Amino acid sequence: MKKYVASILIVFVFTFGLSATDKTTGRMHTSNIHKGNFIISYGYGFPSTIRVYLKNKTDRNQLSVKGKGPFILKGEYMITNKLSVGINAAYNSTQLSWMDDGYDPAILGNRPYEYGIKATEFSGTIRGNYHFKCTKKFDWYAGIGLGYAKIKLQTYTLAPYNQFSVNYSFPRPYTFDITAGSRFFLTSHIGMFAEVGVGKAWLLFNKYFVPEAVVQGGLIIKL
Repeated sequence: MKKYVASILIVFVFTFGLSATDKTTGRMHTSNIHKGNFIISYGYGFPSTIRVYLKNKTDRNQLSVKGKGPFILKGEYMITNKLSVGINAAYNSTQLSWMDDGYDPAILGNRPYEYGIKATEFSGTIRGNYHFKCTKKFDWYAGIGLGYAKIKLQTYTLAPYNQFSVNYSFPRPYTFDITAGSRFFLTSHIGMFAEVGVGKAWLLFNKYFVPEAVVQGGLIIKL
């Protein structure tokens, strides 16, 4: 459901952005973005590349793949009418589970219990944007960000007598994003945004490139 909502949001923002010019004069409306503005964005990205890969490579009758995110929170400050800098934070979780036998004291024997692996990721980037087209209702921009992520794996089981625990923290990978997007202002301070590109990607072991969100969208508040 979230994928369809985000897709509709992106089509809406990018389609109606083409009509940002005044049809009678052909000139741009007064810009709603200025030097000194601070913009807060909260959104959701998809697809989760890891979850898509696991779902396509595993038998769903034996393994279950689910998760949440990436959830993205951004703070951005306009240092000029065209340039801005900001900080992005993101959270993502993935769970892989399967059924296996474990001892149940209630029946004095074995029965199926859930076993699994949970992966959580936190990331933060410093990002710069160039706002190449700003109108009263729309803000078109592109930018790049670079930062670090923390990824942790943890095993679990619901079997009471088969408890085990293995925690593994990946060497801290680089995280980055290169995206272009547009904001549509419903009012002078509240609106929504959509971005496409390599969003919230990370480089694991300085070797494996994993883009985690190709499309993202959500809500914005301008202060």
